[in-house]
Amino acid sequence: MPYASVQNYTDHYRPDWAHMSFLIDILRPSAGEGPSRYHLVNKAGGGCNDLIYSGHMFVAVLTAMAWTEAYGGWISGGIWFLVLHSAQREIRERYHYSADCIVAIYVGILLWRVTGFIWSIRDSDQARRLAKLDEVHNRLFHAAKDSDIDEIRGLLNEVEMAGQSKRTFSQGVILSFAAFMITFTLLFVLLAFSLTSNG
Repeated sequence: MPYASVQNYTDHYRPDWAHMSFLIDILRPSAGEGPSRYHLVNKAGGGCNDLIYSGHMFVAVLTAMAWTEAYGGWISGGIWFLVLHSAQREIRERYHYSADCIVAIYVGILLWRVTGFIWSIRDSDQARRLAKLDEVHNRLFHAAKDSDIDEIRGLLNEVEMAGQSKRTFSQGVILSFAAFMITFTLLFVLLAFSLTSNG
């Protein structure tokens, strides 16, 4: 039989999640809200699967990128496995096309790499200090053995100066760029919702 039989379905599909079924109703509107909760999204023509890329996958990729950069190691491989599992689940449950998930993965990684200069200055300064400290470690040890305070001060000053390299962007430029991007994004979203109205 190629077609499913017609039945009386409930208003909302309720998956069988056993003891976790209480999670089904958390994000659904109450009876008083009715369809008003979804009005803004429906105004643009649909729900989650009408986007250019999957927002769920985008957030999952950004989370995995943050974990990988902060901790690394073999657990990062597990996190990326969960991202891929989430992608196949989104496709299998027909929330998104496979292209939506692939684009979300690429956009998430690209956005993380492109905006990395905003927060990486302090980390790179610290890395340069540690590299310089490792470089002068033996000289510092010998100066400490010889009780040469002036040599120790000079070496520690070198380490401190290594972390204060010239920055390509000032803090004001970075904050201005961030404010511009947030404003542009919000205006773009509002224009998209108002100009793509289907009545």
